[in-house]
Order: sequence, then structure tokens, then C-alpha cells
Amino acid sequence: MAGPSLVGIVNPELLEWARTACALDVQTAADKIGVKSEKLAAWEGGTAAPTIAQLRKLANVYRRAVSFFFLNERPPAATTPTDFRRLEVRSAEQSPPELLNSIRDAQAKRESALEIYGDMEAEPPKFDLSLLSSGSGPEACAGSLLAQLGVTLADRARWTNDYMALRAWKAAAESHGVLVMQVSRISLDEMRGCSLALFPLPVILLNSSDSVLGRVFTLLHELTHLARNESALCDTEESSRRGDVEVTESFCNHVAGAILVPPDALFAEPNVAAANRRTEWADGYLKQLRNRYRASPEAILRRLLILGKTSREFYQKKREQFRSTHDSEARWPAGSCRSRERSCRGTGACSLPLSLMPTIRG
Repeated sequence: MAGPSLVGIVNPELLEWARTACALDVQTAADKIGVKSEKLAAWEGGTAAPTIAQLRKLANVYRRAVSFFFLNERPPAATTPTDFRRLEVRSAEQSPPELLNSIRDAQAKRESALEIYGDMEAEPPKFDLSLLSSGSGPEACAGSLLAQLGVTLADRARWTNDYMALRAWKAAAESHGVLVMQVSRISLDEMRGCSLALFPLPVILLNSSDSVLGRVFTLLHELTHLARNESALCDTEESSRRGDVEVTESFCNHVAGAILVPPDALFAEPNVAAANRRTEWADGYLKQLRNRYRASPEAILRRLLILGKTSREFYQKKREQFRSTHDSEARWPAGSCRSRERSCRGTGACSLPLSLMPTIRG
């Protein structure tokens, strides 16, 4: 026996709006839901309505709660980050639906966290990371951010693997009121990192397809965006950007690299102190520095180049070698963010960090 008709109960405008928000055409959405395109069009036109079972499938595809489709009007538009991935700065709204869904999921989790704080009558942690004055260089800004994050070289000496490094940097960011989440099933060409400058509880998204050290770099890169009060969506193609976009991404890269490999610590390395611009570095020594600072070999080499301890020709040669081996860990994120842990279930943004949840007192 068929259930009650939902015609006049389900809002057809929201059916159409949710589909277009996921950047799906009628045929593609119908295929995902398992119905004919004509039926989906009739639902959106209000002449028919899905059953409860069909509505559940539809809600799963559109990444919405079933109750969403019973609302009287569409919700306000969600905030989207500036897209630093292309030749021009634009909204992220033209991105693939998987990426848009992940950003929307992250925003929904942030809203849920704020509601929990409200229910508990507790204040969410304040984001208090800041850069120096606007005229300060990236090295000085990196030193300031590193001091605020409080991750010391002694801390790093206790890290025995890359995951410890990632967890420690995430904990440092979360201690300053940042929600750090991971997303999956998104191409690294589409996103290595994303920051949502929503205060309180700004959000950083890391791509779980990236290497562990890649995600560490991305995290610090996106923290720099947040300290600049910027929402950003980034990939790795330096050649695809021009003007202010390239300047912004290069600055955030420089800051992230300097946080990972502070200049004073690097200059204190005897081999580095004795080096000059013509020095060529053995892979074995780069690996030693990689394990000491928990930064990729290419990130280490990039720092040596910036600090005048190797040549651009040697850097470019090694960079091509890193890329030819398809070693994701080794690759320096040229011009933008980089960015697998079991906590991510493979369906989008992972769970909210418990460290940011108010303590429930019985």
C-alpha cells in the first residue's frame, strides 16, 4: 500500500535549488537518485512528489537533511571561499559538486558546534592568531605565528613519525579556535586546502588524498590565510595565477615554509652554515633535515634556496626529480596549498574536533 502523497508538502522549489547547488543537471541527478529524469522534473515542477524512500535517496545525493525539503523557503546562501586556483580570483561556486558539498558540510558542522556552545551557555574559543603589520615580510610573520602556535623544536624532536607532526600542528591550530577537518574523494587538482574565515570557529579543510607532510604544509598555509582574514580555496599550479593572486599565495607559502623550517634553526645546522648559493645537497642529508623538521625534502630545499644556500638551477633539477618519482610527499606546493587518517569516513568533512567542544558538566 502506497504511503501518503507528499504533493503540497515537499517544497518543489527546494528540490530544484538543492540540485543546482550541487551543480547537477536533471539527468545526472536522476541517475544518482535512481529515477527517470522526467519524474525528477515533475517533482521540481510540483505536479508530483517523491515518496519518503525516494526523498531519503534524494537527500543523500544532495547532502541535505530530509526535513530540509519541507521548509517554506530556501535558506540564505552559504559563504564560499575565494578561489585562488585559476587565472582570476572568483567564487568557488563553479567547483565540482563533491567539493561544494564538502564545503557546505564543513559549514554545517561549524553551525552545529556553535549551537552546542549556545545550548551549553558557553563561549566558543576565540581565534586569536594574527600577523604583524601589513608591511612585514613573510619571515617575520612566520616567526610571529610560530610563537603564537607554541610548537617548539624540542616538541618536534619527540615526533617519531609524520602523523605525530600532523596531529600536533592540528592541535595547535585548534587551541586557537580553528576547526580542522579533512575531506576525501576530491582530486588534488581541485583542492589541496581550503580556509573559511568565519568567526568564531573558522574552518580549515585538508584533502586526505594528499601526503601527511603535504597536509601539514597546507594547514600552515591556510592558517596564514585565516590570520589575513581571508577565505581561500587553493591548488598547486603556480603558472595558472597572475598578479595579486600569485602574490597572496606566494606569501602564504613562504610563511608556511618558514614556520616549518625556521631560519635561525636552519642556519644553526653546521652544513648549512658553511654552504653558499652554489651548494648542491645530497638526498641523504635532505632526508635528515626532513625528519628533523617534519617537512618534505622539496620544502627543505626551497627554504635553502630562499635563504641563499643553494642555486635555483639545482633546486629546479631536484624538483623535477621529485616530481618524476611521483612522490607526493616530496613535492613543494608551488604557489598554493598542499594538502589519510582513519577518522575520515570517505564521505566528506570529518567529525568536529572534540578539543573544541565545551565540557559537559553533570
